[in-house]
Amino acid sequence: MKLQLSNKRIIPGVPTVWSEAGTEVDVVMDLKNLTFRPGSIDEMYSFHVLDHLFPEDTIPALTNWKNCLKNKGVLIMVVDDFEFVCRGFVGGDISIKLLNDAYNHPTQFNKEYLSDCINQAGFNDPAVSIWFSERVGDLFNRSQSELVLSAKKHE
Repeated sequence: MKLQLSNKRIIPGVPTVWSEAGTEVDVVMDLKNLTFRPGSIDEMYSFHVLDHLFPEDTIPALTNWKNCLKNKGVLIMVVDDFEFVCRGFVGGDISIKLLNDAYNHPTQFNKEYLSDCINQAGFNDPAVSIWFSERVGDLFNRSQSELVLSAKKHE
């Protein structure tokens, strides 16, 4: 079973889970505490969920998501890359209005911080992969301002 945590269907044919109903939402559920049977998900894609959580909710949510995964299940996380956003702001490519409108989140991530959160949630460091290309497999495109990491569950 695959699922995506998103309020819109980014990966065709993969059910969406979101915290409130919407036209492209298949399942409404608390994103910090998914109630899927432990070990029942093969692949989970989180599209800009973690950056909308408060810092104290990040590791508990990641731990919950890991518990929903099967052994060797994969979690792919997409968040805004705070280092990219900061460079864009300082360099003049990102205005203060755009910063406030598009990148103002309770939690900001760079690859080291997200990797640390993933490890604290119980994923093993060698299992973490970082995408630098514009395309993540044959699934979706990554924008320049996005950080994409994947982690595999190992029991």
